[in-house]
Amino acid sequence: MSAIKVLLADDHPIVREGLRAYLSTQRSLDVVGEAVDGMDVVEKVAALVPDVVLLDIAMPRLNGIETTRHLHASKAPAKVLILSIHEEREFLLESYQAGARGYILKDSAPSDVTRAIEAVHAGDPFYTVGTARLLLESARGKLDPPAVPRTEELSGREREILCMACEGLRSSEIARRLDLSIRTIDAHRRNIKRKLGIHSMAGLTRYALKNGLIRMP
Repeated sequence: MSAIKVLLADDHPIVREGLRAYLSTQRSLDVVGEAVDGMDVVEKVAALVPDVVLLDIAMPRLNGIETTRHLHASKAPAKVLILSIHEEREFLLESYQAGARGYILKDSAPSDVTRAIEAVHAGDPFYTVGTARLLLESARGKLDPPAVPRTEELSGREREILCMACEGLRSSEIARRLDLSIRTIDAHRRNIKRKLGIHSMAGLTRYALKNGLIRMP
């Protein structure tokens, strides 16, 4: 059996290098190329015809969900497997609705990445335990409707922390950048969620985009 052709798509070189180093040790896989943004993915899929695209969500030009939607609409044969730091239900459901065949978190074991690639290539969905539960709840109609943001004004510090959080930075990383304690950052994050009435990272990201606090790369 020929190896599964994989295209790696992430805008961070260190992530791509780490993935390539690991996947290159797997006899069932063949990394045929790398892409640095969504438009690059579209071009590389057409040129390299991979079997599976291992795709990050937060990328320049076209994000991962938009890229998935484009590939699905164009009937590209490549199957999309999302590899992301985001475990909020909005990202998961939007990826699923866009046509992704699987969703795996970046803190998963390397062996799970291999299993996920092999599964989606075989036509089977692959979701980690937590993400699979969210999909099941969604199918059963058990998910609560998204919260409607309130209009209470955020402070300058809260807006700054919100922007960093939307970039994917953890509280410890934000604390180092701002020279504050992790406890202080966590308190600000709780206040942001309380003021806005939004309690998921995906919802906060959409709020920040809508209100011009951040821009889609």
